[in-house]
Amino acid sequence: MVRQLIMEFVILIGYGTLEWITIKLFKLPKRRNTWLWATLLMILSFWNLGFYWYCYVLIVWMLLSIGLIFLQLTVAHQFIYRQYWPAFWRVTLVVSVVAFLVSLTGSYLPVV
Repeated sequence: MVRQLIMEFVILIGYGTLEWITIKLFKLPKRRNTWLWATLLMILSFWNLGFYWYCYVLIVWMLLSIGLIFLQLTVAHQFIYRQYWPAFWRVTLVVSVVAFLVSLTGSYLPVV
């Protein structure tokens, strides 16, 4: 358990350092790749939780994504991908951070 936790934080710190070096080396704008962070955190959450509990994360993620579509339809009366995708990835990042933090205590969840 502790070994896996250390490995996950090494992966996160390693990716963050790699992204920081790439931004500095190629003089890129300081824009984080939200989709990469969200995907990495979702993979690590799946690694911690397993198939059964990770399904609940996916259900919440999908419901929030559909809710975001309905929100855009009610506010703007149209669905525009250019407006949807940045908001989608921000919501995905929030869900994946929460899922990762909850998955750190995944060993205490009951096995079904």
